[in-house]
Amino acid sequence: MIWSILTLAALASVPAHASETTFSVNDDLFAFPQYEVVFDDSYITLDEAVRSLDRSELEKAEARESKDVSLPSRSESFASESSGPAAEVDYEILTSGDQAYFCKIPIVKRSTNNQTEEKATESEVQKELARAADKGRELLSGMQGSQCLFYSTGWWTYSLCYNQQVRQFHALSPGQTGGRVWPPQEDPTTPAFVLGKVDGTTKDPAAPDQQSQNSVSTELQTKSETSYLVQKLEGGTSCDLTGKNRKIEIEFHCNPQLTDRIGWIKETSTCSYLMIVYTPRLCSDVAFLPPKESKAHSITCQQILTEDQVPEWKALRKEEAKLVEQGAEPPLVVGGVQVGAMTYSKDGKKLERGRIVLTQDERAETIAMQKDGKVSAISKADLKKLELDPADIEKFRKELEKLAGSKDWKIERLDDVDGQIQLRGVVSEDEKADTAKANKQEDTAKPAGEEADETGSEEEFKEEI
Repeated sequence: MIWSILTLAALASVPAHASETTFSVNDDLFAFPQYEVVFDDSYITLDEAVRSLDRSELEKAEARESKDVSLPSRSESFASESSGPAAEVDYEILTSGDQAYFCKIPIVKRSTNNQTEEKATESEVQKELARAADKGRELLSGMQGSQCLFYSTGWWTYSLCYNQQVRQFHALSPGQTGGRVWPPQEDPTTPAFVLGKVDGTTKDPAAPDQQSQNSVSTELQTKSETSYLVQKLEGGTSCDLTGKNRKIEIEFHCNPQLTDRIGWIKETSTCSYLMIVYTPRLCSDVAFLPPKESKAHSITCQQILTEDQVPEWKALRKEEAKLVEQGAEPPLVVGGVQVGAMTYSKDGKKLERGRIVLTQDERAETIAMQKDGKVSAISKADLKKLELDPADIEKFRKELEKLAGSKDWKIERLDDVDGQIQLRGVVSEDEKADTAKANKQEDTAKPAGEEADETGSEEEFKEEI
């Protein structure tokens, strides 16, 4: 869509405004002040738009003549959720194709004491970082002595005991622990590893003397506008590949949840690990809270209509509202069943079970079979109960016998997801071929007396009734 603006020079002439939010590396430095165009679902008549533009131009001319910046402007006051307090607005006409829009542009004033505020902030940065680090250590101290945190992924389970150590071990299954699931119990038959522990070399020099032996250095780091605390533990179990002790870096991030938990852990390099811990404890300090989203100033645009176009516009909106009420989304159909149609579970109707989740015995019913040269089949009366024609079954049996030759076979009745009845002919492999294949692979061969559906390979012949 190609946009043309009759006059948007006012945007270029709007005084620059320094963001009062924290600097973000993702921000466009040349996009401040930030604006977003919002098309309102309303209209303004052409006469009203012209009067507003004329009034705005008159006020600008009077302001230039007076040259008194202390006098308040008579422009309309504009307030929006994104721009905060009420602000002055300017008017412009924006066109898209043949349609014109009347737009209100908020005028953002320059902060008069911006430079002083920046200098004051820079002088207090280091002091604020030190304060946040001390406060963060104090908040995390509540984890000491509490229950260890656990995290399981695949074969391994990890435990973090704050200000003690991080262990990697294999946990026993619930069947080995009498049904007990939590906390995970270490398997004594599988080697375990210490990924890092607190000792005298990692103690925090800022900690009190009585706690120095059990305290680890905790640093404040900031990445992508988010501040968090970092502990680096060393002295873990010796690594066979590097010959050095294992080590781990633990990051503590603010997360307003109910309890502390390990988010994830990964091996960043050989025998070197990174663990992320989410805790609500740090959220009580504003320094660890995530940055607030920088909101743009809204440029609100209304469609410009002549008096003759208003009735047509209103009629079109009524028609759109009627279509929204009547036009429900097309029904969702899964596996031939309409979801939410309430056609099942009422009046005795039951939802047909899918064949994929059923066992082999539940999916098919054997009606005839040949095993070890002996043929057996259900009676004609039973065939009629299964909605099968004995003549069709006899014809199908003869075709299957020709295909099978001297091999064992069976005929099964199946119901597909659409309710159609199918016949399936299954021919087993030759017994000698099975035995030779099993001997070649030195595997335990299945007894010749087992049913055909338990052998490794079968030939199938299907026919739909």
